[in-house]
Amino acid sequence: MNPILVNGVSYTWSSITMMWYSLPIIGITSISYEATQKTELNYGAGVMPISEALGNYEFKGEMEVYLEEWNRILQAAPNGDPLQIPRSNFQVVFGGSRVNAKVDILQSVKFMSDGVQVKQGDTKIMVKVPLSIAGIWHKVR
Repeated sequence: MNPILVNGVSYTWSSITMMWYSLPIIGITSISYEATQKTELNYGAGVMPISEALGNYEFKGEMEVYLEEWNRILQAAPNGDPLQIPRSNFQVVFGGSRVNAKVDILQSVKFMSDGVQVKQGDTKIMVKVPLSIAGIWHKVR
């Protein structure tokens, strides 16, 4: 049996809940995050690599939220400045009644900017927030 699918159902956006300080971020419309590791081939005699060198891990992410949700975050921020919010974990919870639960923990997250872009004709105002992330832990239940 496939350990991810239950009854042939896959994860969808509707099966994701974003949690921060144990509260859901309900106005989020997208989240992206990734881990990369610097990898370099080492060369010796000749033209072919003889070994591999592994460097630091790097993590980055971004979320997009409605302005109303961002305003809720601003209200909770020290001096109304989201850049002063201490680093904390975010949880991306993949779940539902028809899929196996999975949680990605974005460790020690910090908001990296505070700004809004809006133009004539927009029917909603979205805020894109780059995230500094210190680690990603995948917890599959």
